[in-house]
Amino acid sequence: MSPGAAREQLGEARQAHDAAARRALAPAWLILVLSFFSGELAVPSAYKGPGDVVSIVAVVLVVGALVGMSARNQWRALRSMPTPRWNVTEVALICVAVLVGAGAGPHLLVSPSNSALVSWGLGAAVAVIVAGCLFAANASYRHRIARVWPR
Repeated sequence: MSPGAAREQLGEARQAHDAAARRALAPAWLILVLSFFSGELAVPSAYKGPGDVVSIVAVVLVVGALVGMSARNQWRALRSMPTPRWNVTEVALICVAVLVGAGAGPHLLVSPSNSALVSWGLGAAVAVIVAGCLFAANASYRHRIARVWPR
């Protein structure tokens, strides 16, 4: 095999790996939608406003994110997407995001005795923590897989 053909084959393999890695990563808009939804869950229903507009917007955004993920996967089942191989740091960051977003936010921070400003502030803090953890896990994974194919 000639060196030019080997270089071309290596370039094609690198492009295929990069495409699979991009499909395995959660897009930024999905992380933002999930963090918004988890922050919204941390606000008591007494302070959400007339008609729970924020709840409706959060649910519509999550459904839209799932439809977008399906479209990104060529409308195949989402379980057929490539799955990333997370390391311990990334799994720990994801676990912290889940614990804060699904556990501490809606179960420990929600209190009818809090004022509206405090409740919305805690909801925003939950959203920021979840987004920060998920973006850090994504960045760690992206950094780790970028070292597979040195440029």
